[in-house]
Amino acid sequence: MNTSTTINLSASSSANNCKPLLDEVTFTTNGTGKNPRGTKRWICNHCKKSYNSSYSRIHQHFFGLGVGKKSEVARCQTLLTNRAEFQRIRKKVEEAENVGISLSLSKSTLNNSHSRPTATTCPIAKSFGTVEQHQVDILIVRALCANGIPFNVLRNPNFLAMLKGVNQAPKGYKPPSFDRARTTLVDECQRQLEKELTPVKDTWTTQRTSIVSDGWTNVKRQPLINVVTSNSCGSMFIYAKDFTGQEKTRTNIAEFLLESIEEVGPSNVLQIVTENAANCKAAGKEIEKILLPHFHG
Repeated sequence: MNTSTTINLSASSSANNCKPLLDEVTFTTNGTGKNPRGTKRWICNHCKKSYNSSYSRIHQHFFGLGVGKKSEVARCQTLLTNRAEFQRIRKKVEEAENVGISLSLSKSTLNNSHSRPTATTCPIAKSFGTVEQHQVDILIVRALCANGIPFNVLRNPNFLAMLKGVNQAPKGYKPPSFDRARTTLVDECQRQLEKELTPVKDTWTTQRTSIVSDGWTNVKRQPLINVVTSNSCGSMFIYAKDFTGQEKTRTNIAEFLLESIEEVGPSNVLQIVTENAANCKAAGKEIEKILLPHFHG
């Protein structure tokens, strides 16, 4: 009766030190050809794939080749999904190369700074990078859901700028405290925004501006009316008022718009644009009675 026999050629401690990847494979045949230590049939202890090659191909199986080079054996797919195990093997091989024990790997992709794949080109780095990015994506979505933040924030340039800033922050960066965020930091943000908007405000006196107002209801079902200024140099949100407990009558709307006109400056207002509702039209008539000279001045 024929039985299969496994031949372990990696028993030598010195051989394993010189070629540490021998611990990660099992040989099933002796070497063939003129060099008995050359090509052998082996099985990867991780993915269980079998190949017939020399030690250099074993190295390619675990770590691949440099950028632009094609490996003659497939990569170990098991290690692509097990980063901890891959890092263990990589560290063992790097240590052997760095101390000069593993001479056969002196020009490998692990120890050659000129040919070592970067994080953006190495297939293993790409694979693990994709897994890590997915985990971060999950954390972001969970945070948005837990705090009732609309998914539209992912399109907001300020949100993207925040992520860029976090990525470039010193290692170990922690967000500001609750108290600091709602006091000194929010005040500083307001000062920065006012400074950035100054060039737009300066055009009000030279070009004048339109006041645009619209009513809407937010997610809390609060009836709001907002005010925006707009001219050829840009648009700027002024403020919004909560009309909860108040009727949107022509008088109330007119008073609200008159306040915004006073803030912008009556002589700087070119026109007022509102929605086409009857109460807004009536409010416009009230405003015309008071400020008509300014619009035709």
